Amino acid sequence: MINGDFETGDDTGWTSFATENNGTFTVTDAQANGGTYSGLVVADVDNGNGGASFPLIKQANIGIGTVTGGATVTVSFDLYGTLAGAGGVVFAELLSELDGEGTSKSEILGGGPLFPSATWTNYTYTTTLGADVSGGISLQFKADCGANAGCVVEAYFDNVSILTGDVTPPPPPPPSFDDGLLTNGDFEGGNVDWIGNAFNIQGVAGNSYN
Repeated sequence: MINGDFETGDDTGWTSFATENNGTFTVTDAQANGGTYSGLVVADVDNGNGGASFPLIKQANIGIGTVTGGATVTVSFDLYGTLAGAGGVVFAELLSELDGEGTSKSEILGGGPLFPSATWTNYTYTTTLGADVSGGISLQFKADCGANAGCVVEAYFDNVSILTGDVTPPPPPPPSFDDGLLTNGDFEGGNVDWIGNAFNIQGVAGNSYN
């Protein structure tokens, strides 16, 4: 993803469908879960002249030519926010896009709505993509009040990532060697402090032996 942590300080990488859906999207330093910025999506029925308010933002057509149909992916993001009035919810949706128009799969992550709170909460979902991802994949977030009068949703998003299933963490570094009372017990100093006949220090894959 591009700018999943919003640390460019702007909406680089994100497409907004907020204004046309009677809401707003801003990148703000009012809240952040690490770093300085987060993305704020606000649904507000009264400010939308009483009409339905359901702004959404998305990163579209990610990984064209890289992701494969049926692959396992892990989506992770942090959510913070407030709900006022009745009917406010948040949705996170992953789309497997076709080349051109349409999708081979659309999935509401978690199977239903999310409810932001005044504590940063991480949400992580592992799922499989649709059979055809020739148009890449898209991730979208929506704050939704419907047309419920008095409803306001403020949803802050941060640290958004999508990892493919074949991404594995690097192996941990080897433990440090403690030779106790010995000196140069790991032979990393050559044959210093060792005495022997036909003594030869060799290294294989980072290890030394005689």
